[in-house]
Parts: sequence; C-alpha cells; structure tokens
Amino acid sequence: MKSRSIRFVVTVSLVMLGAVSLPLLSVSNAFAQASDAASAAPMTNADVVKLAKLGFDSDVIKSKIDQAPAVDFKLGINDLGNLKHAGVPQDVISDMLKRASGGGASAAGPGRSGSMGAEGMAAMKMGDVTMATKDGNVRLLGINGTISTRNAFVTVLEFQDYPGTAATVRTHDRRPSFTVYSMNNPRGSIYIASLDVNSGDQNRSLKMGNSGFGSIKNAGAPDKDNQIPYDAVQIDNGNQWRLTPTKDLKPGEYGVLHGSLYDFGVDP
Repeated sequence: MKSRSIRFVVTVSLVMLGAVSLPLLSVSNAFAQASDAASAAPMTNADVVKLAKLGFDSDVIKSKIDQAPAVDFKLGINDLGNLKHAGVPQDVISDMLKRASGGGASAAGPGRSGSMGAEGMAAMKMGDVTMATKDGNVRLLGINGTISTRNAFVTVLEFQDYPGTAATVRTHDRRPSFTVYSMNNPRGSIYIASLDVNSGDQNRSLKMGNSGFGSIKNAGAPDKDNQIPYDAVQIDNGNQWRLTPTKDLKPGEYGVLHGSLYDFGVDP
C-alpha cells in the first residue's frame, strides 16, 4: 500500500511538472519570436541618423547598412536634404541610395526590401547638375559645407561654410542656366544662391534660414537675401528641369543648393 502511494505521488508530480513546462516553453518561444521580429525590422533613415549622431565613422555606418537584412530608406529629394542637415556624411547617403536600389554587400540575402520607386531613382541623379553658358555646358560637382553660427543681437545666425574663396568653374555669362533632376517643381527645394566670400577664413558662406526674434525659420533654405529668383521649365515632360535666373547675375560666387552645393563663379 505504501509503495503504491509513493508511485502515485511521483506520477502526479511528473504530470504537474509537464503541465508547468508547457506554458514556460510557450513564453520562451514568444520571447524568441519577438527577438526575431525585432532583428528583422528594416533599417530606416532614423537608424542611420542615430548612428551618425553617436559619432560612428562612415565605414561603420556603411557596414551596418550593407549587413542589414532589410532596409526601408526614404530617399526623396527632401529626405536627402534632411539626412544631410542631420549630419549624415555624403558617402553614407550614397551607400543608402546604392543599397535601396539593389546594390550592397547583402543584395543576395533573403527577405531583401527597400527598393526605390521613381522618386528614389530620380534622387539618385540629384548629383547631376549641368550649367549651360554661352561657351558651352559643364557638369558641376557638389561640395559639402560645415555649419557655423554667429550671435546677432537677439538671435543667432546660421551659415553653411564652404572651402576656398572661389569656385573652380568660372563663366563670363551673366545668365547661365542649370539642368537638374526633380520629381516635382524644384521651387522651394532647389535654390540658386549667392555666397559671401570670407578672405580671413579662406572660405565662402551661405546664410541659412530667416532669423527672427530669438528664432530661425526655414533653416533648410538659404536666406531670402541670398536666393536668386529663377524660372523653372520642365524638359521633355520628364524629371529634368532647366533653371534660369530671372535677371543677370553680378560678378561673384554662386551655387545651386541641391542637397550639396554645386558651386560656380561669375567673372566680370
């Protein structure tokens, strides 16, 4: 009788342990599935900006981009401008464009996502800015600036500073035109602007935004005093636009602000 009681207790204990192990196993599986879901989340613009702000160099960020199982980058014209303004290096942005279009080290990996539509493909060509003058056409190369600020009474002025006091590309044509790529009318996102020469600092600066009482508005756009009005004409009903200043340019330093600055100079 005693041995039967012992066997009964052991059997009940084993059954109870088995019953407990099932929900524990389910919880473990739930955590594993949640972890897998988190690891499978596509890499986004916010992830890239976070890495840049944490101080990681371009090689590290590009490695993370190439190793990501999937990406969900937003790479329209305005998105690229936001990335640039957030401090993401130009070569990292180029790698984002490459990865989103199907390139990159992990292109063959399963579950790849983030291919670009028409807007993204047009954005890939945003570096193509061609200046047409009476002497012919020349492709402008983009340069990147650094942000600087200056105190001015009740506000702070923000500038983009560019190296050198003069652009390499020069023209005597006072009314050059520029061919750019844009999905939409470029007014409000692409600018022709005049630059101020700082001989002491050996650079050129572009005042950004409109300063008010203790604030700066339109920080991503040049100051209105530096903006050159232009006519925009769509070419062949495509994504190319021809921008032509509405008046002759005075001798000085200029640039097309299209993510980067595509600089040129007008000589007397």
